[in-house]
Amino acid sequence: MNSRHSEGFLDRKAETLPNVQAVILAGGKGTRLRPVTVDLPKPLVPIANRPLVVHQLAHLAASGIRDVTLALGYNAERFGGVKEEASRLDLNLHLITEPAPLGTGGALRWCADAGAFDDRPLLWLNGDVVATPSVRGLLDVHSNRDALVTFWLTSVRDVTQFGVLELDQDGQVERFLEKPAPEETDSHLINAGILMLDPSVLHRIPPDTFFSFEQQLLPAMVRERDRLYGVLDGGYWLDTGRPRHYLGANRHVLEGRVDWWPYGQHTEDGLWEGEAVKRDGVIVINPAALGDRVHLEPGAKLFGRTVLGNDVIVRAGAALETCVIFDDVEIGRDAQIVNSIVCAGARVGNGAILRDSIVGARSVVGDRNELLRARLWNDVTLPTDVLKIDL
Repeated sequence: MNSRHSEGFLDRKAETLPNVQAVILAGGKGTRLRPVTVDLPKPLVPIANRPLVVHQLAHLAASGIRDVTLALGYNAERFGGVKEEASRLDLNLHLITEPAPLGTGGALRWCADAGAFDDRPLLWLNGDVVATPSVRGLLDVHSNRDALVTFWLTSVRDVTQFGVLELDQDGQVERFLEKPAPEETDSHLINAGILMLDPSVLHRIPPDTFFSFEQQLLPAMVRERDRLYGVLDGGYWLDTGRPRHYLGANRHVLEGRVDWWPYGQHTEDGLWEGEAVKRDGVIVINPAALGDRVHLEPGAKLFGRTVLGNDVIVRAGAALETCVIFDDVEIGRDAQIVNSIVCAGARVGNGAILRDSIVGARSVVGDRNELLRARLWNDVTLPTDVLKIDL
């Protein structure tokens, strides 16, 4: 966990919202992003060299929230370092681990039964979304309408992979459809995984049971015309579930399209650098983020929208563009990496080419191999010259 902060990360002041508490559901496995998430929980996957969940905590702190619960499951033991980050952000953070997968509703009920929540409005965020909701705006609607649930909505073109809401002219939810076919609705408003709840709603969920809030409780509340409302404020939102979206989230943070801060010192426009970076004689096209102890040999090239983690070595002649390289990775001479992800501890050989690919943790891509739209699992060694894909 990085402890050094860029300018502004801790300096954003906000009016405290003492009447709001928050929970981040961080127990999922992130299967669509594998092998990145094989042994790294999705909320800990780095975005511009900070864990995604740390960015979320920073946004909550900047919004004035002080009490936050992390609902954990998969690889819960990996989250210990997050408490230090929360302390730096002046947050009271509670970690609660579900004993077995309980679904979204079951996880919330487990936290409630563990005493995590009081009777204040509860802001719920999914631990895999990059978003900047207006917490004050969401709270105002929630309070003024005396709502049981208020959804922070976003609009997407293709609604078939999301929960879609249809609203009346007053913003009340009239209909909810889970992953509808295009002809089933004209709405493009979706549940963005960010909701404000009256905690009394959680008592409608059976205890110690796998239970989906979206598929089981929400449709029943819509049918009963409970006080459910939606808010669309135009804030940034992106689901990081797929590799191209994950790369997009890193790119958007570097480009300033979302109000999250890359790790490191902001040394020039579009460039963030950690401690002890060596890059003499290297072309770096911004935006880029370089972690601690990054070593770029003379003749290496970074062609923009690139994130390098801590202790990354890029050898002479290597060229990188629109990629995320995790900690302790070595990129060989004259290698080319474009629109790809290389996980922690991996090695990419001399002259190797990666395009639209993922290399798993601790894996080795031998010299002169070419990977196109490939996913190499963790701890795999690909010998020299065994795989070539004609682009």
